[in-house]
Amino acid sequence: MATIEFTYNSALGEALKRASARWQAAQVKFYVEETQVLSDPGSSAKQPDVLICDPLSPPIVIETSFSGADADKDAQARLGEHAACATEPIRTAISVEIDGKFRRLDRDAIVKVLLSGDEMSYAVYQRIPNGETGSANRRWPTSGFIKGTVYDLSRLLPAASLPKEAIEAVADDVAQRIDRAATVLENALSASQQREIAALIQQRTPLKGLRTTMVLWLNAMLTQQRLSLQGVTGIPGVDVASAEPIRASELAETWRGILQDNWNSIFEPAIRVLERVAKGNPAATSDALRIIASAVEVVEVNRLGLHINVGAELFPKLSDDRKEAAAFYTQPATAELLAGLTITRDMSELEWRSADLFRRRKLADLACGTGTLLRAGFRRVVALHEEAGGTLAEAPVLHRGAMESGLIGADVSPIAAHLTSSSLAAVGHGEPYGDTQIGWVAVGGPDRTGALEYLEANDVTDLFDIVSGRSTGTGDNGHAIGVQDNNIDWILMNPPYSKTRGGQKAFDIAGLTENERLACQRRWSRLTNSDYTNRKAGMGASFIELAHKKLKLNGRIGFVLPLTAALGDVWTKTRRMIEQDFSDVIAVAVAAGKALNDDALSADTGMEEMLLVGTLRTRTAENRNKAEPSAATLIRCVTLYDPPTRMGEAGEIARAIIAVAEGVDQPGVTLPVHVGDDEIGQITAQAVDGTGAPWSAVGVTHDSIATLASELSLGRLRGLNDERYDVPVEMTTVGDLFDVGPTHHLIGHLKGKGAIGAFEFSKIGEAAGLPGRDRALWSASSKTQTTILAQPTHKGAAPKGVGSDDERKEMRRKRSMLFYARNMRWTSQKLLAATTRQRVMGGSAWTSLSYGKPAVRTAFALWANSTLGLIAHWTQGQRTHAGRSRTQVGALKKIPCPKLDELNDDALKFVESAIGDLQSLPLLPANQAHVDGNRKKIDDAVVQMLGWPDEALEVVSDLRKLWCAEPSVHGDNKAAVKLLKEAGLLAQEG
Repeated sequence: MATIEFTYNSALGEALKRASARWQAAQVKFYVEETQVLSDPGSSAKQPDVLICDPLSPPIVIETSFSGADADKDAQARLGEHAACATEPIRTAISVEIDGKFRRLDRDAIVKVLLSGDEMSYAVYQRIPNGETGSANRRWPTSGFIKGTVYDLSRLLPAASLPKEAIEAVADDVAQRIDRAATVLENALSASQQREIAALIQQRTPLKGLRTTMVLWLNAMLTQQRLSLQGVTGIPGVDVASAEPIRASELAETWRGILQDNWNSIFEPAIRVLERVAKGNPAATSDALRIIASAVEVVEVNRLGLHINVGAELFPKLSDDRKEAAAFYTQPATAELLAGLTITRDMSELEWRSADLFRRRKLADLACGTGTLLRAGFRRVVALHEEAGGTLAEAPVLHRGAMESGLIGADVSPIAAHLTSSSLAAVGHGEPYGDTQIGWVAVGGPDRTGALEYLEANDVTDLFDIVSGRSTGTGDNGHAIGVQDNNIDWILMNPPYSKTRGGQKAFDIAGLTENERLACQRRWSRLTNSDYTNRKAGMGASFIELAHKKLKLNGRIGFVLPLTAALGDVWTKTRRMIEQDFSDVIAVAVAAGKALNDDALSADTGMEEMLLVGTLRTRTAENRNKAEPSAATLIRCVTLYDPPTRMGEAGEIARAIIAVAEGVDQPGVTLPVHVGDDEIGQITAQAVDGTGAPWSAVGVTHDSIATLASELSLGRLRGLNDERYDVPVEMTTVGDLFDVGPTHHLIGHLKGKGAIGAFEFSKIGEAAGLPGRDRALWSASSKTQTTILAQPTHKGAAPKGVGSDDERKEMRRKRSMLFYARNMRWTSQKLLAATTRQRVMGGSAWTSLSYGKPAVRTAFALWANSTLGLIAHWTQGQRTHAGRSRTQVGALKKIPCPKLDELNDDALKFVESAIGDLQSLPLLPANQAHVDGNRKKIDDAVVQMLGWPDEALEVVSDLRKLWCAEPSVHGDNKAAVKLLKEAGLLAQEG
């Protein structure tokens, strides 16, 4: 047995080396069952099955066995041991279960089988740092083995070589050192000197400028160190061990020597600011450089030179204005997942094999930030190139083509664009390159809206030539970043989400005057196509329109977007364009509330997000009519139960999604997604009709509720066993059935607030139930509004200067006795619709619905507050925040409901007789409907009102349970979760 496993291990080591161009380099060592490779006392006789020692990556052990349990045991035992080639302990080990067929093959045959793409079975073990216990072992997947090829394993290994917790600890350490170095200079330089330095690197505040300066120096030192380790002639390593001062003049001279072979984009800015800072205070500059050198040592000791991206890991920690500008930097794992989903095997093996691939194919990010998505996209292309047979000799050619032609990036931040160019240069093999297509584009003024100018132009001037690796200048030499229409193969982007609404301002970018910002907004309005984009959706929608314009036919997009893109009314035009012009559309979301804060898809958003992937099939109405009928009939909605947070694993998740997505080919089909034996999510196919209606299945976790809810919106009550009860009248929408009242901006304002609208309102006290003139159901209250029959909350007055008599007359004319909640909090509010005894106005929380026939209003109040009405609303409302469903008035009008005005007389008589008892029943919060006896009575009444048999009550009961168990509904509310667990609808902890 040992001889057979040794043969396999030897073959596996050889196959892995051939699968990765970089691992073919002489510096990378593969040790197969050798002794003396571990340095712990008494370990000299131990023989790891395969030990990979890479000078640019932490060591990794692979343990194999024909028994999966034995492979797991051996892999776990290696964690914490020390390889002789590294100072840090082994933190990652891979267990491989050997297929029995390899018992009968020799080494060469095994290598051939592995390199042919035969599937392997493997799992990841990691030693995770833990502040309380020191460390803990983690297995991924928790059970079973990943199925992948040797190429998949070769991509996973370097990305998983150090747990993300360790990378984050290093990043935090480095960020603290950057702050310390910046503080040294802040204390030593005058205010005017600091302002001059900030201006030199295009930053707005002294502290930001100094911290950015430290990032420039760190980036240059890390690149110098990498080039030295890669054996580039004449480049010394950084002296990280010495305590001697680092002289700015000597370091600048070293960097100038490197510039002779290019890498201008990295070293030119660093030299300029280094010499300016040193002129102000040489001693402080030397001290700051020594601190930065210590940060390089931290990175190198942990062998993170290829794995820590200065832009991705550090810039978000140091940037001051990302929230104001809605510029949220993509998490590295998100980028890996998105690149894996977007860049697929859509070319022949010969094309993938070509070292000139990037001379013919283009990958763009026109809001590139610090380059995380471009870097992930480049790695993905390289992986597919290597899988097709790419070699170490071809790797520099491929990288040079990418830097000079194939990678296109633009950003409004010069330092972000600089870090993009630098991070892409760092993943090369030490080869020089010429001009790039990565640069800084202007924002601020009538024709300076950043990359949005590409909506009208094919070229935009690169303002900061040193960012693109050219001589210094201001763009006057005519160089521009070219993005031709119908010319890009892949677009990966996490666009700014900024918009003008609710106190937010588009183009709210540091340094812009109000006039410049307004000029940008006017220009933005002229640039966008109103058929494709509603600017109220924000810039994200405009960048999708831009991608639509620049993609080749059959090109692919991969976007990070707010979740409201799938559900919000203002995104309707964008969804319609996607449905009509794209195919193979995949929308990926994470179960509500899981992907926030440190686990978010983008840093610091604080909101739910999604990934959108698709292939452009047509871009004109004429071609649209000729498109295949199947081109835009499905959206594959993927819900992940947990967010992707680890880079190597994110790539495996992408593979798992793609493998399952092809089988989800009919509306209503739902299939689980597995990694190993772990179910990590599900994919549901939602039918779309090209109108841009909400993609209600996005983010849904139960494999039935999405389909059943969609059926309900079409007028069919369908059960888990395919029971079907059609609504006896056609379905319509709230807007078609009712006269939907005005927004609160027209009705008035609260006393003490900005004077808008017809009335000024003040809160009603104890006399809320008494009739009165100009009453309003203005605000929502989970404490007092517990029954369908509600009391007015505010009374209006007309102080001098508030509104006009005609405006007040119009608002009185629009009073009603039926109201709909615009901002439904499932976790606390009880009512989606409310009735009043007298005609009153609506307000900020409640929108009036008018209809002349009282029985129809009453029937709707019952429908809306039933489980069926709640679910119908949920399919259309936004889910940007778990446990909450906000709708604008436009979206409210589109919420489906039965044509209750067509119910027969018996049904309406039943409603009038039943409402007397039902309207006064106190209800529990909506997300507790499954245990609310009074909500069940309303459900029973609605079933009877619609003329369904008693058997339909069981179907409604099932829907209540499924819906309440959805994370977007229960919102992780403690009371709701406790009730769900007690009912067996959620797993008990422990």
